[in-house]
Amino acid sequence: MRRDARMLAALFERPVGLGEAWEVSGTWSGEVEGGPDELHVRVARRRGHAVPCPECGVPCGARDARERTWRHLDIWQSGTYVHCAVPRTDCPEHGAGTVPVPWEVRPNSHFTALFEAQVLAACMRGSTVKAVAEALGEDDRRPRDMLGRAVAQARGSADHPDAGRVGTGETSRAKGHTYIPAMLDLDGRRRVAVTDGNDRGSVGRMCDQLEAHGGDRAATAEAARDMSGSFSSGVPGEMPQAARTAGRSRATRPLPGATDRAGCRERRESDEKREAPERTKYVWPEREESPAGRQREVRERLAPNRSHLRTARACQMTEAMRDVCGRATAEEARPMLDRLPGWMMHPDVPDMKGVARTVRENREGIPGHLDGRPANAYLEGANSLTRSIKRAARGFRNVEYLATAIFLRLGGLSFDALACAQS
Repeated sequence: MRRDARMLAALFERPVGLGEAWEVSGTWSGEVEGGPDELHVRVARRRGHAVPCPECGVPCGARDARERTWRHLDIWQSGTYVHCAVPRTDCPEHGAGTVPVPWEVRPNSHFTALFEAQVLAACMRGSTVKAVAEALGEDDRRPRDMLGRAVAQARGSADHPDAGRVGTGETSRAKGHTYIPAMLDLDGRRRVAVTDGNDRGSVGRMCDQLEAHGGDRAATAEAARDMSGSFSSGVPGEMPQAARTAGRSRATRPLPGATDRAGCRERRESDEKREAPERTKYVWPEREESPAGRQREVRERLAPNRSHLRTARACQMTEAMRDVCGRATAEEARPMLDRLPGWMMHPDVPDMKGVARTVRENREGIPGHLDGRPANAYLEGANSLTRSIKRAARGFRNVEYLATAIFLRLGGLSFDALACAQS
């Protein structure tokens, strides 16, 4: 070999670890119109080494060979490709079988193990598959399929026997109301289940995935959850023994919108009611102790006992819910929460009735956040990271690939065996 060919062969042999049975038999470069040159490495089986059967490992003769090509890490900033006539064994017991090669992670892969490790590392840091594929000069379909197989194989070996505290949340797959529920191990801080369809059976499907990886829904001690109807009915049905927790932000989120709708409805009724709350848009969302100066004067002038405005009454109900969520312990909050839905069902403020029904359905979970603040913080943080994955990819048309992206970034999976050894 020439000096540069020997150097290229060494750059390939050392990180791959060909061993005694394989050798680099040739190297060459190829010109690419409009781009950098390509480097090609040919690997062959050393003479005198029998080929082992992939099933039983018994050395036997070679039946034939199949020419294959793999994409390797770039060497000298040039796309590098590995070529090999992979022999097939002629085992008397198992018949023909393809001999595994040391630079390949799984059979029939288009990439070497080091190339797959580079793609995995880039995607786990937050890069999209399209951006990684463009940087490596590849079409994004093969890296996408490779990630799906790698995540599926890593998920197959994942084990979650200690998932005693879980959290359930949902995120939209794209614009509209197509939601993807997911389950989080609060102690391990990793996603353990993702399913399609936010229906009443979504919690059951996620629990099935948890049990498929060593978990036990009957041993779950705490379940932090969203306040959607599917979780409100699914969590008690699937994990009745678990203490239910609904986050403070979930409990108070519907109230400002309902207050705004009440104000819009009231202003359409008469000129007098339209003029009374004029220029008070930013007064109502404030907490009672927050306004100062003119805003405080407006709040006092438009108080329910003076103006009889439904907007002011809705604002009072919002303040009452915030007061419930601001209690120091769940024991203090429960009596107040028992009285609140009945008051919110007041016929003068119909826009608050839907919120009241939601509060009544989640009565057991709302006080639970006072004793489990870290659980809700972890759940909200994981939901935020899921939304960042969706924003980086500009949404997902394929639910399975969204699940792959979630497990890749948030599943706590181990890819050591996939990137460094023959599986």
